[in-house]
Amino acid sequence: MKDVAEYRLAKKIKELRLARNMTLQQISELAGFSKGLLSKIENCIISPPIATLAKLAGALDVPIGEFFEADDKDEQLVFFPKSKRRPTRGRRSSLNYVYEQLAPGRRRRVMEPMMVCIDGKNYKFALQDHSGEQFIYLLEGEMDYIVGDKTYSIRPEDSLYFNANLPHGPKLQKNQKARYIVVFSGS
Repeated sequence: MKDVAEYRLAKKIKELRLARNMTLQQISELAGFSKGLLSKIENCIISPPIATLAKLAGALDVPIGEFFEADDKDEQLVFFPKSKRRPTRGRRSSLNYVYEQLAPGRRRRVMEPMMVCIDGKNYKFALQDHSGEQFIYLLEGEMDYIVGDKTYSIRPEDSLYFNANLPHGPKLQKNQKARYIVVFSGS
């Protein structure tokens, strides 16, 4: 099922690009990464991390939720039970974490909530940046979270809110696991 979700994500990104009559080169330049990376994403060779999805959404001028399939098309409200959530595993990306969209279906939105699960055993640390703001609420585990040149030691029920243009990302030791809610805005 995870592979199906990754395939749908890759297919949707390509459909949105083609619907705009844009080349891989044009979108990759707008998003700020290589044409080769975009090709790997569209061909489901790698699963992009959330920050890359945010940059792609900006380049395609769509909310990040547009990348994910939803059954309920009511634009005023989204009810999304846990039983319908489908994790997307970043196992083919270098970061190697799982994220789940928490409120798909609403096309035009100001924020995007997701749940992220990371296991320090197979997670590779990297900083990301994208437009907008970001909020993190740790549910389980422990982790350090880097924002700019500062490191925050986060424990369950701690939260962090910051400008997502700053380089940021979780940093875990091999023996750490973390599950957290992340909410970010597009601009």
